[in-house]
Amino acid sequence: MRLHARGSWLAVSIGLAATGGCSSSTGSTGSSGNTTPDGSASDAPSVGPDAEGMDATGGNTDGGRIPEAGAGDASAGDAAASGPVVGGCPVFPADYPYNQNISQAALDPGSATYIANLVSRAGTINPPTSPSEYINIVPSSQTNVTVQFGSGGGQWGFDTSDTFESSSASTAPAPIPSGVVYENMNTPNSDHHMMVVVQGSCRLFELYAWNPSSATSGWEALVTWNLDKNEQLPDGWGSTTAAGTPLLAGIIRYDEVAAGEIPHAIDIVISGADLDAFAYVKPAARSAGACGSAYPTDGFPYGGRLRLKASFDTSAYTGTQALVIARALKKYGMINTDDSGYNRADFRLGPGNWDTTDLSQLKLTWDDFEVPTMTLVQSKACN
Repeated sequence: MRLHARGSWLAVSIGLAATGGCSSSTGSTGSSGNTTPDGSASDAPSVGPDAEGMDATGGNTDGGRIPEAGAGDASAGDAAASGPVVGGCPVFPADYPYNQNISQAALDPGSATYIANLVSRAGTINPPTSPSEYINIVPSSQTNVTVQFGSGGGQWGFDTSDTFESSSASTAPAPIPSGVVYENMNTPNSDHHMMVVVQGSCRLFELYAWNPSSATSGWEALVTWNLDKNEQLPDGWGSTTAAGTPLLAGIIRYDEVAAGEIPHAIDIVISGADLDAFAYVKPAARSAGACGSAYPTDGFPYGGRLRLKASFDTSAYTGTQALVIARALKKYGMINTDDSGYNRADFRLGPGNWDTTDLSQLKLTWDDFEVPTMTLVQSKACN
């Protein structure tokens, strides 16, 4: 995964295909690669007395993993009926791009070219069989702790008045519980994502680092969001995803699959060989390209959406998990948010009682997809 640069951009909306040139900009970039998730219930966090997760009331739960529909959370049925819900909070409002039904949207005129490029450049699409992304739900009374950033790290996002702010301070407060769980907790030299949802205020805190020193130190980014608002970062800003989108919005969550519906688009992480250097689609806030990078100018943009064809045949699927995911890919699609670092594409999967045999039926190819109409934003500067 590419690190989430902060920089000054000029941008202009255009239709269809985009080209661009490289010019100077401020900000920093780095790179990293997605790694095999640890997925272990015995992973011990770097802070706190135990490795237990916290449910919505702060109690210990399920051997160190956070149940996606824990105490105080909306029921899975409510989530399916009214849109995505975590900890009693909406995962952004109905008009947020992830939550929009695009099953009937017209095809983008460039759809066939986009798909042909993905076929030739982007490698395979891995079935979502390896859980890696954990959601920590905490009560509104959760005490803040001090997060320390590594060199070049900082905090940005939306404050309690929904004003975008950024800071390069070496520390920041965040409501991280003592039993927090996060991606690759005990695996050094790998991607680490942390998500914390605060009940009541419905504030989302997301952290990213390639190799943090602990659960509260060595992080590269702390990004804050208001889950009640359609908040999108300013042009040129990354987040805990390289595209500048919130990580929480696109995770495949077990409670939603168990309820029979994923009511939102799903993240897909695509090989950099086919990431557009200078164009992106909202809710992304930046493109993939860096000055002098080898990213193509006719690749697939960050924020770009792919829709599983309505004709895709799931009649031979056994079980329900792969079927529910396929239905979501037809109704809401999948959104490109990161560089996989490999010649493959990956989904973001949360923990749960997954049936890997069932999930492995999702043997998807790029030819199974099409591109609904997109409005590109053309960058006039590189990252």
